[in-house]
Amino acid sequence: MKTNNQLVDGTEYPKSWSAVVLLAMIFYVASYATGLGNVPWQQGEMFSLEVRGIGTSLATTTNWAMNLIIGSTYLSLMDKITPAGAFGFYAGLCLLGWLFDVFCFPETAGLSLEEVQLIFKDGFGVKESERLRKEREMLAQEKKAKAAEAATA
Repeated sequence: MKTNNQLVDGTEYPKSWSAVVLLAMIFYVASYATGLGNVPWQQGEMFSLEVRGIGTSLATTTNWAMNLIIGSTYLSLMDKITPAGAFGFYAGLCLLGWLFDVFCFPETAGLSLEEVQLIFKDGFGVKESERLRKEREMLAQEKKAKAAEAATA
């Protein structure tokens, strides 16, 4: 059925892909909500009180600027390189961003604000972050072992 990529009133369309489209949208929303979508709103804890407002405003501004760029380029890209090409282009950008995050940003979970500041003192501090987290895990295991010994004694 050729409709020139337009929905035509009164035309019966195949419904075989409806479930796939719905599942893809659910997967997208779940991935966005559990991934980088909330980072600009929660990263304020990484900044000291002196610069928290500026850091949060820069992160939020960057988030909205990227949304503006995507919103303003999507229709042009769709016309030039087809809808699949536009989505592929944005998916490629997401993959590059994800790789950048994985390899260039340290994991700060479980670290105090002072430790986070120490990590970022001389750059990104990915190795320093790993060292601090391993050190913290070893201390926690030692503490747990001592508590178990004290309980059995």
